[in-house]
Amino acid sequence: MPIRNANYSVHSFESEKKIKEILFLEVWTDGSLTPKEALYEASRNLIDLFIPLIPFQSVSLDIEKMTKDVAFKHIFIDQLELPARAYNCLKKVNVHTIADLLTYSEDDLIKIKNFGKKSVEQVLEALRKRFSIQLPKNKNYL
Repeated sequence: MPIRNANYSVHSFESEKKIKEILFLEVWTDGSLTPKEALYEASRNLIDLFIPLIPFQSVSLDIEKMTKDVAFKHIFIDQLELPARAYNCLKKVNVHTIADLLTYSEDDLIKIKNFGKKSVEQVLEALRKRFSIQLPKNKNYL
């Protein structure tokens, strides 16, 4: 079996006076496939099982985007392990989560007081390494 172990945890949080939950999954594999591939296959199988139960209608949901939006709102920039200067500059402009950071472009980051080109490069590198995210060069790109 390619899956060696799997764990999950559900965490509740309050958002705009609504109680919401987020699911965290941990998957260990034997290397024949990645945890992401295993989760993808399992979710496809589950969806295939439930499709016959859904009345036919055209529903367009971007599950991956919704998942990222929720997850990035709860991942703090501490996870990027930035140098103190870059971290403190981001905190001063109220960037506390990855979702907050994703509202900025490279040009926006350079405009932050005491946030130089090196700090921008450190942030971009950390986002790329940890989350495979690349910020746009400027807002017009969005």
